[in-house]
Amino acid sequence: MGKYKNSKFYIIIAAALGGLLIVVLAFAAKSWQSRGGKLDVIYIPKVQDNSDFWGSLALGAQAAAKEYDINLKIAGPSSEGDVEKQNEIIRQSIEERPDAIILSPCSYTESTEAAKQIVKAGIHLILVDSSMEEPLGETLVCTNNTEAGKKLGELLRKYLPEDPVIGIVSHVRESSTAMEREKGLREGLEGYEDRILPAVFCDSDYDKAYKVTQQLLEEHPEINAIAGLNEYSAVGAARAVKDMGLEDEIVMVGFDSSLEEIQLLEAGIFKGIVVQKPFNMGYLAVQKSVEVIYNTAVDPTVDSGSEEITKGNMYTEENQKLLFPFLAK
Repeated sequence: MGKYKNSKFYIIIAAALGGLLIVVLAFAAKSWQSRGGKLDVIYIPKVQDNSDFWGSLALGAQAAAKEYDINLKIAGPSSEGDVEKQNEIIRQSIEERPDAIILSPCSYTESTEAAKQIVKAGIHLILVDSSMEEPLGETLVCTNNTEAGKKLGELLRKYLPEDPVIGIVSHVRESSTAMEREKGLREGLEGYEDRILPAVFCDSDYDKAYKVTQQLLEEHPEINAIAGLNEYSAVGAARAVKDMGLEDEIVMVGFDSSLEEIQLLEAGIFKGIVVQKPFNMGYLAVQKSVEVIYNTAVDPTVDSGSEEITKGNMYTEENQKLLFPFLAK
């Protein structure tokens, strides 16, 4: 009983300290404002669209910006694979001289040089969602994608048929999230390494995901399990499987969530999905940007979390908040 009371005491203290930090940072931001202006932060996502993931991440960032009373500008390319456009936006953002830039790099390799220029310009750099080949940025706020991929693999293996042949429909080649999720997926499918085909990529485009899945199934009709590694790839792959009349023959799991993906889960097309917490991710990214601006020590990596959702647990209150973040706010 004493141990329980001590644990409860530490939880209360931790919560109080967390609340105090928010108050202190908000006060610091307002003090800065009284001396001549608000803090300026620019968030550059991989893509600026209305998808559930990126839209919810932006909502989280905007909620934190309102709480800390800072100016937040969001500017990103119109497609997730457009590294050149994102690099151009990075260069333009540097010229605006914000206090911090929050970046979701499009590419593990090709975003590095542009990101280096942020640091060289003396602007605080915070990474969110994805990392790069060099350890840039004062902190990285993200899902532990290797662990989330492993969850997906372990989920899939529960439903594998006796003689599995597994296809992977991924999103953007050379992005850290794609590489880490595939690594985790393969770890979760340990023992089935020789049953997994090389991944195909859709560049986070529904139509391309549909086409590459269709082509994959035509070339490998023996496939009886598919994992989609983000919302675009999962939904596009599921559409192809449905249109080919193979939904009763192929076991599917997916990543992220959208209304269509949730409907596919309810219909049994997906046996389960792994859902990130993008609202948390966006909120924490802005919070950490304020912390680094005021020289508060931050952890090099902040895990925003992920959850495994199945038809059996999708209706719990907590999972409903994850699946319908726009309604929960």
